Amino acid sequence: MKFEGIMEEIDRSLKAKDAKRENIILQSREIIRRAGSAVLSIHRGDYATAEEHLEAARAALDGARCACVDFPEFYYTGPLPQAFQEYAEARILLALIRDREVPKPAGLGIPPEPYLTGVADAAGELRRYALDSIRRDNIDEAWRALELMEEAYTILKAIDYPRAVVPNLRRKVDVMRRLVEETRGDVTLAHQGLMIRRGIEWASSERGGRKGA
Repeated sequence: MKFEGIMEEIDRSLKAKDAKRENIILQSREIIRRAGSAVLSIHRGDYATAEEHLEAARAALDGARCACVDFPEFYYTGPLPQAFQEYAEARILLALIRDREVPKPAGLGIPPEPYLTGVADAAGELRRYALDSIRRDNIDEAWRALELMEEAYTILKAIDYPRAVVPNLRRKVDVMRRLVEETRGDVTLAHQGLMIRRGIEWASSERGGRKGA
């Protein structure tokens, strides 16, 4: 048959590609799982465990990137872009909360597109951090989280590319705007409530002091 040798060669190539795809799927699941666990640990204040999860995620990411050497299209199709995004989100969130330098896409080993959407998702997690800070009466930390959210929103709002270039970014930025507004209201109310409580406590202590005198 005239096509026999050609088809055998194609079959070998596709089998190799499918094997890489399966490997990338497994690695991507591990990245997503570890990144999610890292975010939970960050919110619990368990930064050491968060770092352990992120190191494991980094190892899986390195494995996925090696699998993409012969098939670079997998960088932008399948589960890997989502894994890149969630890894970026967790790394960026940890850096922001711990007041460290924010990692760059190249430093994380990921493309810029999922990095940008990872920034947006990290800003969403900062709202949760701000609310947790409010519950602890740590209003200064809540204000800091809000400022970081506003900074991220301002930066991402200025990035104007179509969906075909950076998928889902516009939608995430729209969500960010609402989250920033809601968080600003929550932090402002909490700050005002704290000032009122302190005023009442001060007035009560003053009255108690005068009675004692």
